[in-house]
Amino acid sequence: MKNIAFYVCPKCNNLITATGDAQISCCGKELEVLVAAKASQPHVVTIEPVENELYITSPHEMRKDHHISFVAYVTGDKALLIRQYPEWDLSVRFQKFGHGKIYFYCSNHGLFYQLI
Repeated sequence: MKNIAFYVCPKCNNLITATGDAQISCCGKELEVLVAAKASQPHVVTIEPVENELYITSPHEMRKDHHISFVAYVTGDKALLIRQYPEWDLSVRFQKFGHGKIYFYCSNHGLFYQLI
């Protein structure tokens, strides 16, 4: 899963992932792979270990026009993804299963990651 690629349709916000070379299209348009940037303020999530889980929160605004639309926990052999919706607080839990990356997508600023 280290080579996972994320695609988001700008028209319908459909989320698609791929682990190899792919030509992805949605709503009649070919999608470009999202390039993840290392998270920095204001795009940083808080990752707290709680027993055997990772509790992830963020004060990022969650309006319809500007929000985090998904959070993904990716390791060498697993990927878990939780979709987020506008007007929800960003608060997710993942069962901890190793070192990897947390990816999250801001609807206005793109894909970010943080190492675990």
